[in-house]
Amino acid sequence: MAQTRTRAGSVAASGASPHSISLKVLRLSHPSLSPAHTLPGTDSIAKASLPYPTAPTDPFPLSPLLALPPAFGAAYVGTVFSCTLCANNELPSSSPIVVRDVQLSAELQVPSGSIALGLEGPDAVDGRDIQPAQTLQKVVRHELREDGPHVLAVTVTYQETRDDTTNKRTFRKLYQFVAQPALGVRTKVGDLAAKKDTPDTRRFVLEAQLENLTETPVVLEKVTVSTAQGLTSKSLNWNDADDKPILSPQDVMQVAFILQQIQGEQLDETNGRTVLAQLHVDWRSPMGEKGSLTTGWLGSRAR
Repeated sequence: MAQTRTRAGSVAASGASPHSISLKVLRLSHPSLSPAHTLPGTDSIAKASLPYPTAPTDPFPLSPLLALPPAFGAAYVGTVFSCTLCANNELPSSSPIVVRDVQLSAELQVPSGSIALGLEGPDAVDGRDIQPAQTLQKVVRHELREDGPHVLAVTVTYQETRDDTTNKRTFRKLYQFVAQPALGVRTKVGDLAAKKDTPDTRRFVLEAQLENLTETPVVLEKVTVSTAQGLTSKSLNWNDADDKPILSPQDVMQVAFILQQIQGEQLDETNGRTVLAQLHVDWRSPMGEKGSLTTGWLGSRAR
């Protein structure tokens, strides 16, 4: 994880023996293709120096080998943050101490408050005994919806039994990271002239600029709108599902929709604004990781 802080329970803080259980937290993320670069061409560099040997004239810089991320990496709003929690029994097999009822809990502190996280397998049973050199594993997943600093707080609780004496022990670790926006969205709403055959119905054009704020290309899966009551929408964007736009870092793409009032329907007008639609954007990273975002309700000045 990015940064780690530890808070020990009252037993550890009072000068008791070191904890029998250690906690390891590993972020789960997709691997990437490893690069296959060699040093600039000289006669002394053999073809075998390539991670995956190719013809010397082949300019493709990647090999078919997968590489795990060397560090925490960036966390982006709209993606799913996943990590595995491992509580390990660090006692030697000859230790007279027995570790029982090991439990894990986690919460995510976000700018707007705290969120209790559910824990998933592979170990379906919580609160079980752990033998020396064994581990209890749990997985947490959370879709990031706010940018800014985040803190993953993990609490470990267990019991130590020795010579018919049982002590309950606990400690807590904090893991800090920052969630960054993946796509920048700038929207604009304008009025269109009504059609001649329906002069009493209002028409609008909704425009949006999408900017890739990540460090890798992204593939736009789809861009849609959810209209408010009394409106229909028509997309002015790509139609071929096999020809999805690719945005390189810092690239900007324009999308647009026509919104039209349904004849005879009333529009939602609140606080001097006509509520129109929400914009939904779905994308994928180069290794297939999904991302999505939804804007707030967009509107136009009421008549």
